[in-house]
Amino acid sequence: MLLDDNLLKEIEAGNDLMFKGDPDENVVLCTNTKTYDVKEAETSNSLLLVPELLFAASTGLDETIQNDSIESDSSFDKSNASLNKSTESDEGSKPPRQIVHKDILNTFFTYYELKPCKPRLTKLRKILEPTKYQGLELEYAVDKSKLLSYEALCDKIQASKAELNEELEKIQAVLLDGHYRLLEFEYEFRVLSYMLDLIDENSWPLDKISREVTIESLKELVPLSILEAMFRFYTNPSVEEDGVQLYQYKQDKVCKFLARVLLKSAGKFNLEEFLQAWKDSVPDGMVTDESLLSGIALVDKSSTPQVVWGFAETDLPEEINERFKILFQTKPKWTVDQISPYIE
Repeated sequence: MLLDDNLLKEIEAGNDLMFKGDPDENVVLCTNTKTYDVKEAETSNSLLLVPELLFAASTGLDETIQNDSIESDSSFDKSNASLNKSTESDEGSKPPRQIVHKDILNTFFTYYELKPCKPRLTKLRKILEPTKYQGLELEYAVDKSKLLSYEALCDKIQASKAELNEELEKIQAVLLDGHYRLLEFEYEFRVLSYMLDLIDENSWPLDKISREVTIESLKELVPLSILEAMFRFYTNPSVEEDGVQLYQYKQDKVCKFLARVLLKSAGKFNLEEFLQAWKDSVPDGMVTDESLLSGIALVDKSSTPQVVWGFAETDLPEEINERFKILFQTKPKWTVDQISPYIE
């Protein structure tokens, strides 16, 4: 196996390396932070597998070998001195040279070549889909045998732990009772609505949201781990007052999610009416913008009246040819800006 400097340092440091892949997947090698593609490569030299083979340093012959290298010098005196030194070394305290027979167990003409690659994360959402959290009242319908712990995800997903952690945060997976769960769309909307309602109830400025009050007010309605995760997903720290950290909602993210709620029902909407309904659905002070529909909806301004309809990137197939097929069946012409969210 051919290693780069980073992998060699990982091994020398005693860090874990893990091969990952199901029978129908190409294998990868993962460190704690990176993923490597594993490919078999051919070599013109034979690679011999010999157990317990001793190298020169282990036999005491390395000094002799070093001395022999001086023969490349044109100086006869240096060569003669080297020969004398080697002879003296053999006659000294070092044991005499011995020939030991070793069996060659196998001969190889290929080796494994490792190249850094992107983590293969598309499988993550798929294996978490069957156990989406829809609320305590619907937990009886969840197949508990399909719940996955972090360790199980590490085994199944071809990515390093750092890359897996980043993706879990990106897809908003929540650790609930030791298992990672996605939140069902309607349930996520319910919890976010609870959180946003507190803005008016407490007359909070948009940049002075209290985490403590939010958690305390809703802990009887929402499991604590979900509530804490949702607050993390949708807010950023803003200012401190009297030593207390306050937060602000991620305005674009909130507006985009509420647009998805309106677009959830099937069919096309009058664009002007949709934009007004969208504006009315967000908290006072938050500003909606048509550009936020990128990746979740399509707008047709050539029709009369102008229309908009839901078209989410996450609903398209992963296979790129199938994705392009659906894209151009839906719309024969695209600008670069329009199609980019669907093919990145």
